[in-house]
Amino acid sequence: MTEFFPGVGAGSLLRSELLADGRSTRIGAIHQIDYGQAVVLTHDRWKFDAGGIPQFSFLLATAQDVNEPHVDDDEVLLLRVEGTSPLSLERDLHAVREESLRTALSNNQDPSPSAVLDAELDPFTKNRVSFTGVRCKILGTFYEDDVDGQKVLEFGADVDNFYATSTYRVLKPIGDGLATIASYLKPTGRPVERVRIGAVRYSATRRRAKAAKQADAAVEVNIRDFIGNKTALLGMTRMGKSNTAKIIIARTFVVSERQRATGGNPIGQLIFDPQGEYANPNTQDGTEIAAIGTSHVRIFKFGADGSQPHVKPLSINFFAENQIDAVQGLIANQLSGEDSGYVKDFAGALYADDPANKFNAHPGRARMVLYGALIRAGFPVPSNFAARTNISAALQLKVEQGIQGQKPVVGLGRKPFTQAGKTANLVTVAADEIEAVVDKIVQLREAGDTDAIDFTKDVRWKSVEPIFTTKSDKRNVRGWKNLNPLRPFHSPLTQQDPALEIYNELVEGRIVIVDLHVGAEAITKVLSESITRRLLFRQTEVFTSGKEPPHIQVMLEEAHNLFSSDRYKDELDVWVKLAKEASKLNLGMTYATQEVSGVAHQVKANTANWVVAHLNNTTEVRELAKFYDFGAFSDAIIASEDRGYVRLKTLSSPYIVPVQIDRYDIALVNEARAAAGDPPLTLNGPAL
Repeated sequence: MTEFFPGVGAGSLLRSELLADGRSTRIGAIHQIDYGQAVVLTHDRWKFDAGGIPQFSFLLATAQDVNEPHVDDDEVLLLRVEGTSPLSLERDLHAVREESLRTALSNNQDPSPSAVLDAELDPFTKNRVSFTGVRCKILGTFYEDDVDGQKVLEFGADVDNFYATSTYRVLKPIGDGLATIASYLKPTGRPVERVRIGAVRYSATRRRAKAAKQADAAVEVNIRDFIGNKTALLGMTRMGKSNTAKIIIARTFVVSERQRATGGNPIGQLIFDPQGEYANPNTQDGTEIAAIGTSHVRIFKFGADGSQPHVKPLSINFFAENQIDAVQGLIANQLSGEDSGYVKDFAGALYADDPANKFNAHPGRARMVLYGALIRAGFPVPSNFAARTNISAALQLKVEQGIQGQKPVVGLGRKPFTQAGKTANLVTVAADEIEAVVDKIVQLREAGDTDAIDFTKDVRWKSVEPIFTTKSDKRNVRGWKNLNPLRPFHSPLTQQDPALEIYNELVEGRIVIVDLHVGAEAITKVLSESITRRLLFRQTEVFTSGKEPPHIQVMLEEAHNLFSSDRYKDELDVWVKLAKEASKLNLGMTYATQEVSGVAHQVKANTANWVVAHLNNTTEVRELAKFYDFGAFSDAIIASEDRGYVRLKTLSSPYIVPVQIDRYDIALVNEARAAAGDPPLTLNGPAL
């Protein structure tokens, strides 16, 4: 093909990467051109030989030799087919066609349509009517540049000059030439790790592309574009969003393990899984993320019984001191619907022990009241549970005498307090005595007892007491009755707050799947928010200490419920905080939704990577058209319902590429396992 491009330097990158034999094929010439649009003149024969020219095809235009020794034509324009365009002589050609048919009808003894319309045209007329015009958008210009003494292929998203139309020849990139274009990455200064994500797919109909062996031009992306940035997976249900997410997750795991192997910090990945499709195998996507290995994947779910070490319980032990922060968060959220001052006080207080004073009395007192409220609400109590608090010997005696005096037979000889430390004031209260002890302290205070008044004066006690007594400022409140819906969150067997355990696993670079497909929606919603709130708190804690927070990726489904425009106005909303603060806290976020318009504009405006599958209405497509030039694909996005057929725009890619996403399969699982030094799996289990 050298003779086609005499003005392009022999052996140049433009030729070797884009224009060489096997990388492109000639399909026509430029008919009209300006800085943004071009019309390509082509012929039916040329289109057939090239395997067709579907809509959205990439084309290349290069200037031919204009008989000047130093002509400035070492550039190649990148075009994208958007439709057809009338040619200047097209009306005349239509007239020729019409005249030919009139003549055939007049001269043929058989006037039927099959005889007349199928009559052979003379070669001259047939050739003239076979020319067509293809309307193209000019995406930019490929050219060569010197970077650190090395020739590199550069791309500019505009045109800095153009020649007379007669100087341009147009080619259709194929094979490796098409893969070069589809996988081109603009320099960003960030590390580059290329991975295959799929193959170029121009249209739903692929017969001609497959017949011409043009259906598997690889599309590679820089997987690091997805790490630490926002990624949108947009499309209707069962259009392949979760399959794409699995590919991104597995590829990110490979990067994480390579970093770990070279002494770098690994990347944790947190997946909220409302359908159980990441934790469990399914026929839609093939295999599951958990297949990467039990050493690298942790699954948190309701009902976990400890039989599988990598499957952890998602429930919280409401009676565990080390989980009091999570308990407070869940209860505060549950109480938020009640209009009473104690609710705000409860949410703002601290119920964990002060690290500087292990035996600080006040948090223990408030916890004891809270445990009493939980017992009243019917929460199962862990075996041998006792509340730890600090209470003066004088008040202990009054409470003990009061309890025994109320129940002289049953209570005779009862000892509600057991010494728990070096001083007599530090005691524990057995679970079956907590309600009676709190009740008696309240009674003594109401009767004016100074020891009881002093014991209950702290704001923490005052914020919890209405939950126990169902009275606040002499008016009735629901108190502990509000806690009934939280019982499914509770397990007396849980040893550690799952949110803390999840964060620790993420810091270790593991993939954590929060399996939410079992459990009421209200419960899973609050629990997801609790986990995310703890994640943000921990990352912020590291960030504000002057250190670099660990890299963590978060995967969210049903994003329109989390990032709606109305919700985005609430600065305290945990999902809004995640969207706003993710970047500075080294939190990457992948969000999936079928409702593009349901996601706040601010979230979309800060989205780096876009994976757009089929959407079924113009409202969503119009919203999508506000970003990049997705509007050019609007009709195709609505019309094409093929699973995994997407329009892809990544942070490093300068233009949108239509892609058929590869399927997440056992080969990708084994690539991830190999990066971690684990043996491969077979379709039937581990390889022997």
